[in-house]
Amino acid sequence: MSEPPTEKEAQSGDDALEQSLAPGFLVAAPSLLDPNFRQTLVLMAEHDENGALGFVVNRPAPITVGEMLGSIDEHLAQVARASGRAEDRVFLGGPVQQNALWILYERPSGEDVEGALPIGEHLALGTSRALLERVVAKEGPAKVLFLLGYAGWSPRQLERETVEGSWVPLDLQEDLVFDVAVEKRWEEAVQRLGFSPGAFIVNPTGEA
Repeated sequence: MSEPPTEKEAQSGDDALEQSLAPGFLVAAPSLLDPNFRQTLVLMAEHDENGALGFVVNRPAPITVGEMLGSIDEHLAQVARASGRAEDRVFLGGPVQQNALWILYERPSGEDVEGALPIGEHLALGTSRALLERVVAKEGPAKVLFLLGYAGWSPRQLERETVEGSWVPLDLQEDLVFDVAVEKRWEEAVQRLGFSPGAFIVNPTGEA
């Protein structure tokens, strides 16, 4: 997203944020005008001393699942058309590696994620061919998001951006992903922070 922090800026980030923001959400502040992230809600999958990994969950891509699969695997595209999955939306998970597909899905509590990355109690993120085949055929998880690309931060970069007021952390509330309409997710997240979208102002310390 932005340039890696200087040593002084990194120290500021160390002082400001000492706990992981994953699992959780980042709510884009109005001051964040980067077109990749303006008014986005980012689901954080990983955050530690090595950096951070997240996925935008409210930015539909201009293609459907059927169109995406048709460009890479016609057999899976046919399966998607037969199951009714072909018209599902694809989402832009972030600006990094937008040719890579990730599948975010809802899972029962305690269920084995079979190599996927668990996010909180009921979400998981996978990339396997086996998962893709099950989801496309509607033989796997019922609630899914198809994500192209991801958002990534180098060590202490996210801390710096949060201190600068670009993002406001929000605790993981899993219903925001699947139970809130796509076009309402950012607004709903802002309201859960205790603000109306029109009066959402973030101080340079990263506090709303």
